[in-house]
Amino acid sequence: MSVTRTSSLRRYVPALGTAAVAVLWGTSGVLVRESALPAAAIAFGRAAVGAAALWLWEAATPRGRGRPSIRSYGKPEVRSLLWSGALLAVHWLTFVMALQRAPVGTVLLGIYLAPLAIAGLARRTLQEHVTRGQAASLALALVGSVFVLQPGQTGGRDGLALIAVSALAYAGSTLASKKALATIPPVRVAAGQLAIAAVLLAPWLAVHPEPPRVVDLLVITSLGLVYSALALLAYLAFLKRLPVTTAGILLYLEPVSALVSGWIFLGEHPVPLTWLGATLVLVAGIVVSKDSVSNTEQKQVS
Repeated sequence: MSVTRTSSLRRYVPALGTAAVAVLWGTSGVLVRESALPAAAIAFGRAAVGAAALWLWEAATPRGRGRPSIRSYGKPEVRSLLWSGALLAVHWLTFVMALQRAPVGTVLLGIYLAPLAIAGLARRTLQEHVTRGQAASLALALVGSVFVLQPGQTGGRDGLALIAVSALAYAGSTLASKKALATIPPVRVAAGQLAIAAVLLAPWLAVHPEPPRVVDLLVITSLGLVYSALALLAYLAFLKRLPVTTAGILLYLEPVSALVSGWIFLGEHPVPLTWLGATLVLVAGIVVSKDSVSNTEQKQVS
């Protein structure tokens, strides 16, 4: 294989890696359903285990020990890191609570309406022009959400509220992460986010104290090591090298993975309208992301 071909293939590594992470994250609902612990305990456990694993790994490597302290980075980036961790805690808590009330695929699809809603509000909040492609994608997402987010499918009004809060917290955490990655290494961002989330979630454990079973410990360990520490670190490393819009397209594989894994492993049987709604939401995400990429390239040329 020539050097040129190898270099060309390497350009696809961030995109393929992000896609793999999205597919993995989509299966997390299967593990969550195996545990009877309260949502706060599951969210705290995965954050604490993930943070401990990353901090220990960095402390054990010469490169990690040679890095400057977190206080040496710019204040805007550190502030973004703090916000990303706090919003991650809110997202995980409401995400697990929603998973305990509604089908996995419905929850994930509802959460992934957040980027489309942000695009719809871009003109008012950021003075950005809403293009025809963005307007068309928002219309598709609205129709798709009507099919997917039915009260009977989401666990009632409480389920809808949890999905909405989780979606907004997810979007905010992603944007804050991108800002923090400007100067802070991905491993520091991932470890910091998980540590902050664990600290904020710890008080919730006193509300419903419940001793974990063996299966609960296995679920938390798997979520913490694989889905949090490893997958989050990989995602942030790829996000540092990818435009947010490109990452957004690839992350739409997560709700698709959730629908399929819920169907295969949990016996969930989405109705045809749910599959149609899922398709419309995915198409809307691709349209709005491609439209954003096209506009960015046009601006660079001009």
